Amino acid sequence: MEQQTRQFRLLTDWYLSVLEGVQPADGCRTLSEHNNSLEWLAGHLLVTRSRNLARLGGPTPEWSFLDAYVDPTLPLPGFRPFDSNRIYPSLAECTSAWERVSQTFLATLQAAEERVLQTVLPLSGPTGGHTLEDLLVSVVLHEAFHIGQMSIIRKALGYPAMYWFMRPVHA
Repeated sequence: MEQQTRQFRLLTDWYLSVLEGVQPADGCRTLSEHNNSLEWLAGHLLVTRSRNLARLGGPTPEWSFLDAYVDPTLPLPGFRPFDSNRIYPSLAECTSAWERVSQTFLATLQAAEERVLQTVLPLSGPTGGHTLEDLLVSVVLHEAFHIGQMSIIRKALGYPAMYWFMRPVHA
């Protein structure tokens, strides 16, 4: 789990870096009618990390905006697609919540016992397998994929490239 914890630490920094300095008005902008906004992507990753924190046995944060991202009537994982008519939480809200959730997530992941990691789940990720550990392998890729999308949007909106090395403050 040490390697995955390091990967999640790096992704924690990347998330913060890709949103750093982005003006609030740009959070809802899209590159086309077929793309997600930064607000949707930021919230989607926040909800995903929060759900995985709960799977690890950590606290489940209460989000007033959970229904904007998750539809419990859909098959697992039940994520709603981006809807340009919906209002999503601001980048500032997501960033603040990300820092809080990530601190707890990383500590909980680092302390996770093998029996918790081998819990069988009713879903699997693209890398296969049905254990929580298998899912977390997929989640690393999922977070990197969406942060990459956010990076492209950031650059297209005229912002400088994100910082992609791990910052010492989170090391």
